[in-house]
Amino acid sequence: MYTIIGGDGKEYGPVSAEDLRNWIGEGRLNAQTLAKAESDAEFRPLSTFPEFADAFAPQAPMPDAPPAFSTASLAEGDYDLDIGGCVSRGWELVKANFWPTVGVTALVMIIIGGVNQIVSLLTRPAMNGMILQHQVTPGAVLVIVFSTLASAPIYTIFTAGLLKYYLMLIRGEGAQIGDAFSGFGPSIGQLALLSVVQMILVLLGILLCVIPGIYLSVAWYFAMPLIIDRRMNFWAAMELSRKMVNKHWFMIFAFLIVYVLLIIAGLIACCIGIFVTMPIGFAALMYAYETIFSRSQTG
Repeated sequence: MYTIIGGDGKEYGPVSAEDLRNWIGEGRLNAQTLAKAESDAEFRPLSTFPEFADAFAPQAPMPDAPPAFSTASLAEGDYDLDIGGCVSRGWELVKANFWPTVGVTALVMIIIGGVNQIVSLLTRPAMNGMILQHQVTPGAVLVIVFSTLASAPIYTIFTAGLLKYYLMLIRGEGAQIGDAFSGFGPSIGQLALLSVVQMILVLLGILLCVIPGIYLSVAWYFAMPLIIDRRMNFWAAMELSRKMVNKHWFMIFAFLIVYVLLIIAGLIACCIGIFVTMPIGFAALMYAYETIFSRSQTG
């Protein structure tokens, strides 16, 4: 008999090996689902149990077909997000794949940092003129706005690929370094549109009263993984994210605060710690995504 930790972070069991096999086949459990046998002292991923090795054997997927997904039935349901459980499982995932997660995340972040540096070089004269010389000219404003709009899709595309990489790790799909750049695949156009539209609308919300901007940035937070994972168009992804986040907006807001504090803690640790806390944060985000948007929760 076995005990497992479901998608909501709660323990379920005892259950038989046959039940676990059925749930694996139905997609309710994956290779990273934590479980323990009666003789075990600690939980470990299901993929480490020899008796379930064949259940996680690679299958040939349809290369261009997105996963089956019903937004209508999903939007009618509810979820229970365990913030501490997401962070804890994120840490366990990073521990089990330490060097790949740290290396891949660092590579993508370095590339994004390089893009930011290029944009900074392009906009520095205009910014210096506006801040130091108090010269606000239409040309300087256009340079800053155009550079920001041009760089936003690049950040979104790279980040989306990294999120997909962590999703594949969580689902036991054998993620490789190339998967971290999957944002440049079929969803690249929708990701680019998402970044521009989302940024403009959030900025308008902030200019109006700040609070609408904060609300929208939280409500649309999961639009990016919905596009890269489910290949939704950008507006449908924004709407589904908003509907699901609205069910527990303050809980998601608290989760994002914890995520930011995790990154800050890494910066405080001589900046080196961010190479560990950032992967944990990304993994925790995707565990939250799985809890909110997956129909494969146990219980």
